[in-house]
Amino acid sequence: MTQSDSDILSLPNEADTHEHDYHQLVVVLDGNTDFDIQGKQLQTGEGCILPSENSHAFAGLGENRVMVVNLPIPPQKSITDEEYEVVSRLFDQAAYFQLNPRLQILASALSGELQQYPNDMMLARACGNTLLSAIRHQINNKDVRTRGNQLDIEKLDQFIELNLSRRVHIDQLANFCFLSVSQFHERFKDRTGITPHQYLMRKRLERAQSLLAQGTPPIQVAEMCGFSSQSAMTNVFSQVLGITPLKYQKQFGGR
Repeated sequence: MTQSDSDILSLPNEADTHEHDYHQLVVVLDGNTDFDIQGKQLQTGEGCILPSENSHAFAGLGENRVMVVNLPIPPQKSITDEEYEVVSRLFDQAAYFQLNPRLQILASALSGELQQYPNDMMLARACGNTLLSAIRHQINNKDVRTRGNQLDIEKLDQFIELNLSRRVHIDQLANFCFLSVSQFHERFKDRTGITPHQYLMRKRLERAQSLLAQGTPPIQVAEMCGFSSQSAMTNVFSQVLGITPLKYQKQFGGR
């Protein structure tokens, strides 16, 4: 991979350490990774900024898929000096970030294009520049923490919808809002009248009901809705709705 590429790859499970003479942006598309800059585990939808000459250790934690964007020093002719100056400010120091739901969708779409045309260097540069610029706006938005404290339920819903099949946890929602778990729990319950756990379970049930009505096999529904197993989904259905998933599908399937 040349310095100007963006690429999709999996990190090895065995830890490695290196440094490079170009800036690098890493976004986790699927799975979990471990980047030792300040000792941080990255999950799906999170990423890190790695300035040049910054030695760092990295490893994949099981199956994983990451998007890597490299910013060469000095810039190539495809980017102006002014554009390079703006983007390079991202790399003043190593940092971690979490993509908002809109940027998660963007990163997923760009990664799909890169995987479809892996040898198109023009596309690789365009995808890399697009993601860099979009993330720059998110990170430079100094009001993001203030907005997070206001618990934007619509944005939370987007985040949940994107990550529900990956068994999104309460601490991820709290982190998304830049709050501690206890602060998030208290503010969320004040705002909605129910706990975050109850809200997540409601979202899982709503998606499960929709998929079952479409004829999706229950075992696949359980996985797609973030239940730990089909039996766990059956227990929740029985407790909340008074019916098993199979009976629900027979009764409402095809509607």
